[in-house]
This record gives sequence, structure tokens and C-alpha cells, in this order.
Amino acid sequence: MNDGPSDDGVAAAGTSPRPQLCLTVGVTGHRPARLGSENLELLQHLVGTLLSGLADAVQAVGQEHGEAFSDQPLCLRLVTGLAEGADTLVAKAAAERGWRIDACLPFPRGTYLEDFSEAEAKETFARLLDSATAVFELPGERANEDAAYEAAGRVMLEQADIVLALWDGEPARGRGGTAQIVAEAIGHQVPVIRLDTHAIEPPMLYWSGLNDLDFDRPTIDSVARAEAGTVLAGVAAALCAPPDNDVDRRMRARFLQERDHKRTPAWPYPLLLSAARVRRFRRADLRPPRPEQCALYLLQSFNPFGKAQGAYAGALKEKLVTRFGMADAAATYFAQIFRSGFIVNFGFAVLAVLLATGGLLFPSAKLFLIATELAIIILILVNTRVGSRTGWHERWMDYRHLAEQLRVLSVTGLLGDLYLRHGDAGESGSIPGWVRWLSRATARELGLPSVSADQRYLSRVRVVAQTMIQDQIEYHSRNAGAMRKLDHRLHKAGEYLFGGTIVACATWIALKLGGFDVSHGKGVNVTALVTAVTAVLPAMGAALYGIRMQGDFAGIADRSTVTVKRLQRLQRALEADGPDFDLLSARLRRLREIALTDVAHWRTTYQARPLTLPG
Repeated sequence: MNDGPSDDGVAAAGTSPRPQLCLTVGVTGHRPARLGSENLELLQHLVGTLLSGLADAVQAVGQEHGEAFSDQPLCLRLVTGLAEGADTLVAKAAAERGWRIDACLPFPRGTYLEDFSEAEAKETFARLLDSATAVFELPGERANEDAAYEAAGRVMLEQADIVLALWDGEPARGRGGTAQIVAEAIGHQVPVIRLDTHAIEPPMLYWSGLNDLDFDRPTIDSVARAEAGTVLAGVAAALCAPPDNDVDRRMRARFLQERDHKRTPAWPYPLLLSAARVRRFRRADLRPPRPEQCALYLLQSFNPFGKAQGAYAGALKEKLVTRFGMADAAATYFAQIFRSGFIVNFGFAVLAVLLATGGLLFPSAKLFLIATELAIIILILVNTRVGSRTGWHERWMDYRHLAEQLRVLSVTGLLGDLYLRHGDAGESGSIPGWVRWLSRATARELGLPSVSADQRYLSRVRVVAQTMIQDQIEYHSRNAGAMRKLDHRLHKAGEYLFGGTIVACATWIALKLGGFDVSHGKGVNVTALVTAVTAVLPAMGAALYGIRMQGDFAGIADRSTVTVKRLQRLQRALEADGPDFDLLSARLRRLREIALTDVAHWRTTYQARPLTLPG
């Protein structure tokens, strides 16, 4: 039995960031008494045909989009409770076709064995359980067995791309029954393929994705439906294929080709922090974090699990953590590049004004000054063009979004929650299509951890969550303080610059009214000097204001402060909780909500602030 992920280092360098092509089917259905035997052979045939059809449809996705996926063989996975009846029927058909079986049991396996009364059924259960790649044992209790079955059904829904339902159409006879699971799947926009166990008809697909009219919470009555055999190819493509628009293709290709940045020329942003006395300039500012460093940071969060092995642990370490390291390091690199880029633009704009006015003070050098000003203007245009063409802004935002997706997935996946749905692209601040595709593909590679989710395991998961929460509290607290200090000091500097302009103007007026020769008095052309000063100082003040607005430092500080308060409330609740599976699952969903809401708000703000010419 595995306890969780390994912590003995990160994946070897060169691991492909391309995901393995995977599809997961969940199963729900009746026990033998309600399933009946009169149509059993036909049901078995239909199930086998459906599984083969899905395999062919997913294989076709891989052939069409081979550049998006790794060279690993196609992974087809069935998540099942292995109960007698529908679960066992589908598991046998999947095993015969070489599918990976992941078992999600409502009770520890010894307790669950009591569900099987016949020796043959027990033997079949034991055989399928032994062949399973992962066995996730929920801590259900017989005293509340309906809740245990319901919990197992919901874990299956969190794992499944498609649900195969062997259902007679009748209402559920207790919590966690087939009708309830089907209704919840449809409500959460999970495609459901229904096989009617009484009146054998062509399998029907129930899915809101078949209809352009997107219901927020579709029901069995309102959901679109079609004969499954006619739409399997389209459904597989919708679930597994990467987004095919130009923007998503370009951004995905950039990430897959992203290199390890060992140095960065982007020193203006950390220099600004130092000049504003927010923090000292450090040598590390010129050495962006390496992907393996970022990966190791996340991996060390799982130290409470010890030296465990297994498919889930391997996928976590070699795939999720590695991609997180790539995304986190690249996001940090491009954030500094982008911020330094707009600081350079505003700084060069001030320098251009200084050069333009320098001709008033040094007429003999006017040709040199004008030529230098021209070069500065060209540099501004080149900097803006390079930043736009190479996507500093977009790469920063998309990679940060991907990193946060994977960060929260690393902990929610420990309880089987893969977050395969929700938060699609399309609205400002929402998850970009390629980011959502890659995070989903990574989640499919994880599957279920092979553990007994007992109190010991839940306590360890809680430690991982608490560590992540504390790290984020400390980060956002530091970030809020630094950004608020930077914004305040830039604001004060701007006030001083405009104040200096007032002083210069007032001085010139006083000298003029006092009879001083402001053109040639004492060999000084005061008018030219004041003209230069009153042009440059407001330009510097405007540049500082532009940097503040472009960087949105005050907004960042406010959002980080709100995030800290939310995380602290969650931290207190988590500390007061006992090791309860449902409660801990709810706390982890809240952690995901807080983290992704923060990054969505941040993205909404920065979406409208690409690198542009200073105005």
C-alpha cells in the first residue's frame, strides 16, 4: 500500500512537458438484483463496443494532435467501485481491452468485502482489486453506509471525463444511488453515456456540450442528448484535444519550447525596488529561479508522506511537479522582464525629454543631443516591439496561471479531486484554453492515489495543506508590504518632482519681477535652465505615475491583503478540524477557490496592461 508521493528529488532534466494522452471513464450502475439477467449478455456487448469506440476516438485525437502529446502510449483508465453488478461488468470489459483500472472503495477493503455474499463474487472482487493500478479506500463506516457510497460516487465524478451509467431510469433508492450520481454528473457538465438496463436501446449520451446553449446547471430533463455511437469522436476531441485557435497554439508551443533562463538582463525593476528602499538589490535578481529549484520547493511540501512509490507518486513527481517548476520559473522570469520593460520605456521617455531640452543649455551640442534622442526613441520602439512579439506580458500571465493551477492540484489530487471541470476560458480573468487543457491533461495522468484514506493519511494531507497555506500567507504578506511601500514612495517622489517644478517656476517669476536679467544675468541663461527643469521634472513625475499605473502596485497590495485574510480564516478552520474526509475535501476546495480567485483577479487587472509606448 502506498502512502503518497516520493520526496527523493525531482524528475530528471529533459523530461517532456508534453502530457500523455489519457481518458478516464467512470462507472455507475445497479447491483445484480436490479440490473437483472435477461439482458446481461447484450449489456456486456454494448459496454465492450462503447469502450472500444472510445479507445478508437481518443486514438484519433492523438493522431491528429500528435505534436501536443508525449510519445507515451495511450492511457485509458476506468474508475470504479468494483461493486457487484454494473461496476464489475464494466471492469471486466475494460480489463479485457487493456484499460488501467483504478478502484475507489467506499470502505476499507476488509469492510467492503462484506458487500459480497457469494464466494464467486468475492473471488472476482479480489482478482479485479489485485489487478488495479490504484486502490483508493475511503474511510466509510457501516453505521452511515449511504454516505460512504455517496462519497465514493463523488470521487469517481471528480476523476471521470465520461461517466458510463447502467441505469434503468428509476429514482435512486438511497444516497449515492445511480440516479443521484447521474444527476450530479449532468449538473456538473460531465458527459454521461446511459445504457438502459431494461429496454435495451442504443446507448444515449447526455451532455450540455452537445448544445450551443450552455446551461449553468443542466438537469436530466434539460440536458442535450444524442445517440452515443454517432458523437463519440466529437466528445473525445472536445475532452482531450488541445485548443486549436491561433493564440492558444502559439502560447502552448512557446511553453513546450521554453528554455531554462540562467541569467536575466532585466535589472531595472529590482533596481527600482532598491532605489525606492523597498529592498536591496541582490545578485539573485540577475539569476532567475531555475525550474528544478521551483519543482523542489513544491516537492518538499510532501515530506510528511515519506518514501512512497507508485503510479500516482511517479506522475506527481515526474509530471505535475516538473511542469510546475517550468511554469513557475518562467513566470518569474517574464514578470521581471515585463516590469523592467515598461520601466525602461518610461525612463527612456524622460531621457528623451532631457535630451530635447538639453539643446537650450548646450546649443553647440544640439546635433549630438538630437541624434541621441532619436536613438533613444528608436530603442523605446524596439523594446516595445520585441516585448510584444515575444509575448513577455502573455507568457508571464499564462505561466503564472498554469503554475497556480498545478500548485493547488498537487494537494487536492491527494483526495482524488482532479478539478477536471470549471473555469473554462472565455471571460476576462478566466483560465486560458491551453492552460486549462494542460492542467486537465496533467490531472488525468495523476489518477487516484493508491492509499487508505484513514485518519493517519488525512492528517498527513492536512499537514501538506497547512504548509501550502502558510507559505502563501507569508508570500502575500511580504508582497502586500513591498508593493504598498513601493507605490507610496513612487507617489511621494512624484509629488516632490511636481513640487520642484512649482519652485522653479516661482523662482523664475520672482527673478523676473525683481529685475534680474533672466536671459544673460551673471552669464547664466536662467530662462533656458528653468525651461529645461520645468520640462524634465514633470516628465519624471508623469513617468513615475505611469509606472505606478502600469504596475498596479497598490492594487496588488490590496489583493494580497484580502488573500491573506481569506487564507488565515481557512488556516484557523483547518486547525480546528478533525481528520474527516468530507470536511478536509471541502477545505481543500476552499483553498483552490482562494488561490484561483486571486490569480483570476490579478489576471483581469493585468490583461489590459500590455507593454505599450509611454503616453
